[in-house]
Amino acid sequence: MILDGTAGITYPVATATGSATQASAGRVLQVVSTTLTTGFSASVNNSFSAVTGLTAIITPSSASSKVMITITMTVGSDTNYLNAKLTKGGTAISGAIATAAGNRSLGTSAAWPVASYGTYDMTLSYLDSPATTSATTYGVQIGNNSTATLCVNQSQSDDNVAGRTRGTSTITVMEIAA
Repeated sequence: MILDGTAGITYPVATATGSATQASAGRVLQVVSTTLTTGFSASVNNSFSAVTGLTAIITPSSASSKVMITITMTVGSDTNYLNAKLTKGGTAISGAIATAAGNRSLGTSAAWPVASYGTYDMTLSYLDSPATTSATTYGVQIGNNSTATLCVNQSQSDDNVAGRTRGTSTITVMEIAA
């Protein structure tokens, strides 16, 4: 098997008389990535806030293409839980949100930072079917069902002392041939 970003996956034949078979479905057609290096903080009260600067815009070449969204974030909070939701055009992607269960806060991914001075890793991923050839913006919202200060790329306290950390967050979207 040969993996080539421009040609897809080629499967060699078992005999010398045949020809190789090109598998075009599943081929990565384009990749767009944005890395946020600055800190972001939002005060929420039973709400979600879009993370400014952590978006990626992709224009699918075919309406039948899929888009794989992957976000890795460094997060922090005031020792309260944090949910993150993938968004498309600024609206949460319903298929990427957990199923409702009582009073639980729902998201694509969640974290519960145990200290206001700590930072924690969070990953979100989803395979979307945008059914368009128009420019599509993907992003992320953070929030919860109570009052909290939620952060990206920094701890909630963000003290300027040794032992406090900052990180980066990246969103990558890939168009996948159907």
